[in-house]
Amino acid sequence: MKNFLLLTRPFENGIIVREHICCFLSEFFGTGMLLFFGCMGCVYYEVNKYNQWLSAFNFGLVVLIVVQCFGCCSGAHLNPVITIAAWIYNMLSAFAASLYILAQFTGAYCGYALLHLLLPSSLCTPNLCMTTLRVDITIWQAIGIEFCTTVALVWVTCGVWDPRNVRMQDSAAIRIGLTISALALAAVHTICKHK
Repeated sequence: MKNFLLLTRPFENGIIVREHICCFLSEFFGTGMLLFFGCMGCVYYEVNKYNQWLSAFNFGLVVLIVVQCFGCCSGAHLNPVITIAAWIYNMLSAFAASLYILAQFTGAYCGYALLHLLLPSSLCTPNLCMTTLRVDITIWQAIGIEFCTTVALVWVTCGVWDPRNVRMQDSAAIRIGLTISALALAAVHTICKHK
């Protein structure tokens, strides 16, 4: 992955400005792709009767693709919590982290909106790609499970960033993508309603 320490000062010169623009666009398009293609895998088809395994693997593979495409530009955080971890890890300035988070929210919104725009209304249900809790799971239990899966994702990401793993960056996209699939499988089968 790229060394993001050069993004610690907001606008020092033209190179830094271009770097910030490149990172903003990478996070914007990466998060947009994540929502667009990831949620497309959650579309309910009569043929497969909505298979949770399929959606979990789909999200992992989409993350793999996005990390491979945009990891060299911005690190492909795709998640504000990962960006905050990068800020705590001293890889980003507060200014750069705020740009990343703005790009992630706007990219996610645009990706989801594009999916609704391009899907036929018969496939575009009102709660497409939204988590619906099982009746025997309380909101606090779901928040706890979400917290634990997010912490696990942060740990894996920090492990990828660790300087001792610098020789293994060619497999970073695979490691993060499979982590997303594993965490999604565990969380989806635990807290979500099955159709």
